[in-house]
Amino acid sequence: MATNASIKNNESSNKSLVMKAAWSIFKKAEVSTISEAMKLAWKAVKLKIAMASGVVKFQYRKATGEIRTAIGTLKSGVVNYVPKGTTRKPCYSTVAYWDIEKKAFRSFCISHLI
Repeated sequence: MATNASIKNNESSNKSLVMKAAWSIFKKAEVSTISEAMKLAWKAVKLKIAMASGVVKFQYRKATGEIRTAIGTLKSGVVNYVPKGTTRKPCYSTVAYWDIEKKAFRSFCISHLI
């Protein structure tokens, strides 16, 4: 979705991310109304802001239907990772995070966030 620095306290950037995420979710027909998509997108952006400043416990539904309770972060002091600098387009319908328990990156679809 965005880098840690850009999601911390930039309100206009956050609104832009919410709109992009909501449209992406709605376009994929994962929700029935744009209102539902906006609610999920705001929830995801708030989660990313919280993860950018520390460790967060949250839940989402896996593709298998199983509910997963995850402990994750995006804080650079906790994540020991150097980006490769690829030119890949961002995916606004997913959230990627560092899983503290598994010590690896994980991701999930925003529409599966509980």
